[in-house]
Amino acid sequence: MRDLFDAATWNAIAATENTTGGAMVIRSSDKRHNDSLTFTQLMEKRHSVREFADESVSASEITKAVDIAMRTPSVCNRQPTRVHIITNPQLIRHAMPLQGGFRGYPMPPALVLITADNQAFMNQDERNEGYTDGGLFGMSLLLALEEQGLAACPLNTMLPMKRDEATRKLLGVPDSEFLVMYIAVGHFRDEVMTCKSQRFAADSIVTVHA
Repeated sequence: MRDLFDAATWNAIAATENTTGGAMVIRSSDKRHNDSLTFTQLMEKRHSVREFADESVSASEITKAVDIAMRTPSVCNRQPTRVHIITNPQLIRHAMPLQGGFRGYPMPPALVLITADNQAFMNQDERNEGYTDGGLFGMSLLLALEEQGLAACPLNTMLPMKRDEATRKLLGVPDSEFLVMYIAVGHFRDEVMTCKSQRFAADSIVTVHA
């Protein structure tokens, strides 16, 4: 890291009073009462975590969160989202390099692959609807996992064709389903560091058409 910037830049970094960047500590003890938080509190407290406790996660634990996420809206209530829960360590070890965005971290105890079934759609005009419905479901699932006291990190599935095909073969994903996103899942460590993620103010992205 030191080699990336000159001395003057490092001095400026050290002297800044800006608090929008840096790191923060996530504690498992702060997650014990997540199921009693308001929606606003749950949104404010949820952060992506890539380092998990050395403890297995069962499919049934994740399924509880999936049940909650089933309230997610979808086009005409067609519910195209499909959920593949992976708890086999060997499958996870093979899937993560294909995903490509989890380098440098221990393998997660569990992995969720969200897909969308194209058979739910009627014509080419709806070709992107599965990504919309699957993305909505993914956010619902992230919040449900947080409410259940499970740590999680969304991971993209924007894979080149060969890695897409290898993922399908590895996990037995049908041709009718396309990949929407992964979610790495585990139990919270006692303490773990994660990056602060500053968000834009609503006014900076809103255009009002009155």
